[in-house]
Amino acid sequence: MLGAMSLPPVVAEVVVPATPTEAFVGFTAQMGEWWDPLLSPDPNTFTSIEVDPDGDVATVHGGDRHVWGRVTTWEPAGRYTQDFWLGLPEGQRSVLDVRFLGIENDTRTRVRLEHRDWPDGSQGADGIRAQWEDLLARFAAFVS
Repeated sequence: MLGAMSLPPVVAEVVVPATPTEAFVGFTAQMGEWWDPLLSPDPNTFTSIEVDPDGDVATVHGGDRHVWGRVTTWEPAGRYTQDFWLGLPEGQRSVLDVRFLGIENDTRTRVRLEHRDWPDGSQGADGIRAQWEDLLARFAAFVS
């Protein structure tokens, strides 16, 4: 009998009217301003997201922090990668890899997101894809 197959990577892209540096800052340092509170442990108390370039990614709910990621690559204006376990069983993680690709002779940036390395038993790729497409639309509106 074959083992469970993990989900294929979820890939989503958006072009934003910002330089790669501006897009990187908007995606990382300002994540809490465009993130959908409904995709947090407690939407009613959601206040922000903290991204530590050398550590945790956490939603902030008043005085409480809910860690759901760990930064693994921090290359301003180029690449952001983190272990990601929001919505996954404790101890299981996936990888979020975001690239900020400048468009030649243009001040816009192509933001390419790949969410991959799903733990065995993960389900709902279509739902995850739709969530990332919605989040990237929110991000694009924020940096516009």
